[in-house]
Amino acid sequence: MSIISNAKEIADLVKKLGDIELYRKIIELEGEIIELTHEKRDVEEEIIALKTVINKTQEMNWKKPFYYTEGDDTPFCAPCWETKKIQVHLKFAGTLMDAWKCPNCNVGFNEES
Repeated sequence: MSIISNAKEIADLVKKLGDIELYRKIIELEGEIIELTHEKRDVEEEIIALKTVINKTQEMNWKKPFYYTEGDDTPFCAPCWETKKIQVHLKFAGTLMDAWKCPNCNVGFNEES
């Protein structure tokens, strides 16, 4: 039985007893429990997101001017990774000035950047 179910059951029992003030307090408590449950879920989701970033950070390797992950020869955009912690593969543009271009932030790179 969950804490919310328990609070509802207690509220129903108090309602039957006729103690309106106690019933109101239990209903308030039930609302606070629901709010805390939502906050807990939000914190758990944030923890998962942070763990994902930590795992990705451990996978990223810097080889100037790009980031790479093991087993992946396509470089990642350094500004996207360093500012937003998102992994965006660069696209090969083939020009001498900007041999690689980020499809997200549109920054161009070459091997000497």
